[in-house]
Amino acid sequence: MTQPLIEVRQVCKRFRRGGQFDSLRDVVGSLFSARARQRRDTAAFWALSEISFSVQAGEAFGIIGPNGAGKSTLLKLLAGIMQPTGGQIDVRGRVSALIELGAGFHGDLTGRENIYLNGSILGMSRQEVRRKFDAIVEFAGIADFLDTPVKRYSSGMHARLGFAIAAHVEPQILLVDEVLSVGDRVFRARCMEKMNQFLKQGTAVVFVSHDLGAVARFCRRALVVDRGSEVYIGPVARAVACYYDACAETLSGKQPDDAAAVSVDNLRLLDETDRPVWSCPPGRRLRLEYDALFSREMQRPSYGLSIIRLEDHLTVFETSSTRMGHAAKSAQRGDRQHVRYEFTMNMLPGEYAIGYHVRDRDDLTYAAQDPYALRIMVDSDVTGGGVVHVDPSVSVSTVTRSAPAAVQIA
Repeated sequence: MTQPLIEVRQVCKRFRRGGQFDSLRDVVGSLFSARARQRRDTAAFWALSEISFSVQAGEAFGIIGPNGAGKSTLLKLLAGIMQPTGGQIDVRGRVSALIELGAGFHGDLTGRENIYLNGSILGMSRQEVRRKFDAIVEFAGIADFLDTPVKRYSSGMHARLGFAIAAHVEPQILLVDEVLSVGDRVFRARCMEKMNQFLKQGTAVVFVSHDLGAVARFCRRALVVDRGSEVYIGPVARAVACYYDACAETLSGKQPDDAAAVSVDNLRLLDETDRPVWSCPPGRRLRLEYDALFSREMQRPSYGLSIIRLEDHLTVFETSSTRMGHAAKSAQRGDRQHVRYEFTMNMLPGEYAIGYHVRDRDDLTYAAQDPYALRIMVDSDVTGGGVVHVDPSVSVSTVTRSAPAAVQIA
């Protein structure tokens, strides 16, 4: 195997909280004060701890994790903006970084002037920028605003211009942070197409995003970080599952007051081969299974299934055993009932939550519920829009016009 373009070995980064002083005298005094040194030690925190990975030429590598996990800090270390406190980073090749929205732009300068300014910051000569100028403007789609100060640009225009410049540096290593999330759907698609071209040319791409669908479609491997520590590194489908486990924020609402009436365990989402699944293509047959343990009697248990699109929290499907005409047996205290739902995941690519609820069919409140109990990534190159995947096919043929029939005259 060839030498990786990026090698990160046992990298750590420490910061200090606070550290503000009112005068130079306070700064100098703090250097020699035992109390100040102790305060500095207690104020220190590790943003990253013992991170290791490598990225090969032509590989797209994702970095995911909850807010504050250390993703952007890691990217800035790779870009050379900051230096690690410990460990070693080897970056081999020309680096282009799109890390911070508008980074390197001067608000009072026009788009035209900022193309030259930002291009030089990224290592391009003025002659090189001039040669690529028209292509940058066309990709960014800002021709009508080229001579407008960028401080009047929208966030989307900032992102388009920043990515267009970074993309034309012809980097061997491309670092991309969350900034693409501000662009519209068409521009994001163009960016992904451009990055796929980079991969074919042997560029190593490090991709940081909360859009797990984009990460799953674009990257083969991913690193999951949480609170500065490495949680998992490996195939992207498994990394997405680990991300959900690591994420401290829960999207599910509070349980109702009588939630203790039923407890749910052995919850799992399986594919047709009885294996746990975190990612699937559209149209895959899945199975949700769980056990309901009753702490009180329930005459007519009803079990619900829901599917929520995480992008906008739209409930794309929901049903219940009652609505499907299935009458579950009454449950006594201490009983355990096994619930099994089978369904086809006819959804467009994206992230979805699979949820459940348990209640007495005649009761308006839930005895147990979690609409975001499990997560599934629908992953495919499907081109379409809407809510569901209908597995379309199309054919177009030319109909040859027949010659007009001859008219016989008697």
